[in-house]
Amino acid sequence: MYHTNITKVNIKLINHIPNKYEMKKIIAGMLDGGAEFIKHEGELYCVHGGKVHKWPEFPQQVIDIIEDDFVKHPEAVKSLALWENLLPEEYTYRYILCRFGGIDDEPDINGEGKITHTEYFECGLRGKCRFEGKLCCSIKADFGVLTKMELEVLKYSSLSYKEIGDTLFISPETVSSHLQSLRSKTGLKNNAQLAVYAQQKGIVNG
Repeated sequence: MYHTNITKVNIKLINHIPNKYEMKKIIAGMLDGGAEFIKHEGELYCVHGGKVHKWPEFPQQVIDIIEDDFVKHPEAVKSLALWENLLPEEYTYRYILCRFGGIDDEPDINGEGKITHTEYFECGLRGKCRFEGKLCCSIKADFGVLTKMELEVLKYSSLSYKEIGDTLFISPETVSSHLQSLRSKTGLKNNAQLAVYAQQKGIVNG
């Protein structure tokens, strides 16, 4: 089983973080019961319990949390089922990599065992992967990265502001703000174009 104390790999795994990250919090798993997943030099690691674990030797507690979360996201399940030449035993690895492979200020799993789904990971397939925004949580548009809530609004962009708000339990003003951000990030001019974009990206069916 591969694992080592966090101090021995700190330089290798933490110092590779790009300068654009200003880490304001201690990485999850260093001092608490949380976990942070990191892809580094072709390997997938998990920081948990003050140690760094290399895939596939992740703690079972962490695997259980991830697999429980996995089945709650049918779009991710469907994406993995449709992924060519992907074996069932690789599903958990791919789910972790696509959804949590980067690093940011928020824990992938916090000390209470709750998962954060806000991470953007540059996997090398952004803008080309047909599962983008379904297996992972974000889509890279021409002028920015779409957030999870922006993706939800985009999914219903053919509806009125009130209908979108009622569906997502947010105000029409908040809907308007998200749509404005979507237009800015995609470079599209109106909601009709956003609705077509959503179809093209497979965010909505039909």
